[in-house]
Amino acid sequence: MFIKEQCILGIEGTGHSVSIGIMDQGVAKGCIYINAGLPGSAVLLKSIDALLKTCQIAKENLEGICVTLGPGSFTSMRISLSVAESIGLALNVPLYGIDVLTLMAATIPFYQYPIKVIKNAYKGELYMAEYHNTVGEVVRDSKLMILKPDLFFENLKENDLLLGDGILKMQADGFNLQSKKVRCDLGFSRQVTGINVIEHFLEREAAEPSIAPLEPIYIRLSEAEINYSKQFGKL
Repeated sequence: MFIKEQCILGIEGTGHSVSIGIMDQGVAKGCIYINAGLPGSAVLLKSIDALLKTCQIAKENLEGICVTLGPGSFTSMRISLSVAESIGLALNVPLYGIDVLTLMAATIPFYQYPIKVIKNAYKGELYMAEYHNTVGEVVRDSKLMILKPDLFFENLKENDLLLGDGILKMQADGFNLQSKKVRCDLGFSRQVTGINVIEHFLEREAAEPSIAPLEPIYIRLSEAEINYSKQFGKL
């Protein structure tokens, strides 16, 4: 059986906004987008329950959960993944994880030049990955990496397409992106939704439930979390 034949919940919670979506038999049933600051697990759970109720789908009918793994802050990833894993465990359904940069690149249906997705990694750094999408399918051409904005700026080429909140960081730091003749897209249509998360997996075969936790991709830990890890070990 393929995932597109199932009833699936999608969660995107790598930043201060969160989106939840439901698809059943490959058809989008509903989607919620909330951008009111970092939501707690209670808010996320209430939003999921509200969407299920609106779509008239019983939680017990969910057959899988698709969720973004990051890059995101320690707090945001802990909340979204713990909610996904608790629901998956309670319903005994499989979880599927994907990085948000790939999903953001996939919102571009076609582009003949490189697509570079950048996310603010704080402390003067960017999280970046490069993609191409010339045949209607996004392909990653680089590993996920953290790098300095000046190095990223130096390697920009004409017609590169930039996506992600790292654009705002670079502009705030005084980088003249237009001088590189690149294209920037900060439109809402580039925001990843819960539906986008599910769509990435539709053509895959359904997996068996697993108790193995998903591995998050953290932007970086806070200073308090770093000090805790040094004193007591891994969080």
